[in-house]
Amino acid sequence: MSRKDIIKNKIKTSKFYVNKVTAEKINKGHSDEPLSINQEAVCTILENSNDYLSIKVNNKISFKPEALFSVEIEHIMEFKLKDKMTDKEIKDNINEIVIPLGGVSSYIVSSITKEMIGSHLILPPTIEIRKVEKNNKQAK
Repeated sequence: MSRKDIIKNKIKTSKFYVNKVTAEKINKGHSDEPLSINQEAVCTILENSNDYLSIKVNNKISFKPEALFSVEIEHIMEFKLKDKMTDKEIKDNINEIVIPLGGVSSYIVSSITKEMIGSHLILPPTIEIRKVEKNNKQAK
């Protein structure tokens, strides 16, 4: 059985929602330097018990050098679990766990950029988590 199947078998139900969106239009003069899209995603484990898991995913999309816009999207994901997931299992499989957020984030960025810069920016429907943190308020 693959790691993906093991994780799927531990999740009974899941839901996610957008908790916060921050967008800023950046009015800077054009530079001769080529632009590259930068996507930074960080996950925080909010709660992890025997039958419940809650995580927060912050995804910031910007350009290097700074230009056009910056968007930050915060999602909350909640899972009812069949079996407890260890923090290590979550960290090792986080990119599989957050797959549903990729398409949603791409859609949100596309809609916002149409209004901000007059053109849809469509991102690949993936999020690669760079860092997994544990909520400091959580006991352990």
